Amino acid sequence: MHNVHIKFLLGLAMLMTISAYGGGGGGDGSGGNTGSTTPSTSPSNAATSTVRLADIKIDPNNSLTSVYEVDINVPLPHLATSQVYISICDNSGGGIESINYDNCLLKAALQLGAGSYQLRVPNRCESLIAVVNVIEPNTSPLVYTLNHNNQPETIWLIQ
Repeated sequence: MHNVHIKFLLGLAMLMTISAYGGGGGGDGSGGNTGSTTPSTSPSNAATSTVRLADIKIDPNNSLTSVYEVDINVPLPHLATSQVYISICDNSGGGIESINYDNCLLKAALQLGAGSYQLRVPNRCESLIAVVNVIEPNTSPLVYTLNHNNQPETIWLIQ
């Protein structure tokens, strides 16, 4: 039994070595070995270089954070008697038509036409869109946008 484990491990190590050297087919559709035993010269192997920490220059205004905070207050008292939902999403598509509601940062029901939320938003989201849906016939959604102002914290009043 012990010999079986050793043979398995040796076979696995050989397979990993062959894979590391680009063996097992040339990728040209032929499926055969090209006969080369030299390591693959992929861009990751050919272009490796060392960067020293002292060589990295960072703008003094860059806090190196990957998120920003948004405190959202929604006082809509005229909707207190209605069933109301809010979705806050990335507005990279430029409008309500391009929203993917499955990827929104927040989806919630307003209570008596009001809500308060705190979001941590990735820096890649330069603009947010809020869509307030009132569940009543012939009522269009209310749409609000916020552009990130490069501040670590923003207050967004939706009214």
